[in-house]
Amino acid sequence: MLQRATWRLWPWLNWLLPIGFVLFCLWRLLSFRGETALTLVLASPLIIPAAGLLGSLPRLVLRRAGVRSTPAPRIWLLVLHWWCWPAVAFAMPDMTLTGDPTETPSAPVPSVLQQMVGAPMGGVLSAWALVVAVVVGLGSWVALLVVTAGPAALRHRRAWLRAGWAAAVLAPVLLFGVAAAGVAAGQARWDAAGERPAQATARTADEQIALAEHRYDTVQQVVADLRAVAAPQLWESDAACAEPADATATGLDSYRVIIGFRHQATGDLVVDRDAFVRVLADAGWTITDEREAPMSIEARGPQGAEIRLVADGDMPFRISATAGSWWQSADQPGTSRTCEPGRGAGGGYAADRWPGLG
Repeated sequence: MLQRATWRLWPWLNWLLPIGFVLFCLWRLLSFRGETALTLVLASPLIIPAAGLLGSLPRLVLRRAGVRSTPAPRIWLLVLHWWCWPAVAFAMPDMTLTGDPTETPSAPVPSVLQQMVGAPMGGVLSAWALVVAVVVGLGSWVALLVVTAGPAALRHRRAWLRAGWAAAVLAPVLLFGVAAAGVAAGQARWDAAGERPAQATARTADEQIALAEHRYDTVQQVVADLRAVAAPQLWESDAACAEPADATATGLDSYRVIIGFRHQATGDLVVDRDAFVRVLADAGWTITDEREAPMSIEARGPQGAEIRLVADGDMPFRISATAGSWWQSADQPGTSRTCEPGRGAGGGYAADRWPGLG
């Protein structure tokens, strides 16, 4: 039965799988403006005929030899080859199209598998899954062609049929099992606030934005206390935003807060290392590194927050902070852009004032 079924499916899947893959790329292009998706869609007049004809070649050789059902030793190779098409689509990452890279930098588009599992685990899993799918897909086709060109093996027919059934069952189980295991592992992870992804997903977009603003203001208050020690006015904002935690694209499942201020080395600037340390200690932060020449202090606070202060001669005095990462719902993210270097809200800030979350 399996031999006849695969023989009949063979000519259909040779064409339907490449066509389905191109349609998937078209969806990725329309939904995420992916560069790789665009390339594959434009190349589809070559990809579909090439994949269809090359996939038909082993069957054509068998037909010319008078074979009318898939030989048992070939079934498992054929099934593996077929399942590699959805596996490649499942694990394929991309980059967004951009008209002018200097104005709008290209950003990675996570694969379907990465979106399901989440970052950073999903990225690693997707990369390995893509490599395995491509290697197995090409290798199974080459092996199928090689064994087809040789004599038909009639020995151990039952063992080969069992291998074919095993491939037919285990290939989809493995594909979806890897995704399910990744999703389960991703859901078991905690963020900087001790929450799991499901808790963030349950919030609306407005609730997520309000929570992100609260977390942002909490870190800004500590930075403001440090700024008040150094100077009361004329603070320049270098960065004031929340971004996806791996700085890639909209819709990823975690984010962090980035804050930066600088003050020119003018006469009203007071660099009091001991006072900075006291402010951080009073706020419950732990000093992780401290140097005198040039003066620098690094500290770690609640929920993965880190602060760094640097004063070096006539160079501007800088305070930078990052906090997070925290989960967010991928379909209603609280963040929608990356924090570009130097993005801030200009100067003239008093020590107790800061720009709103951008």
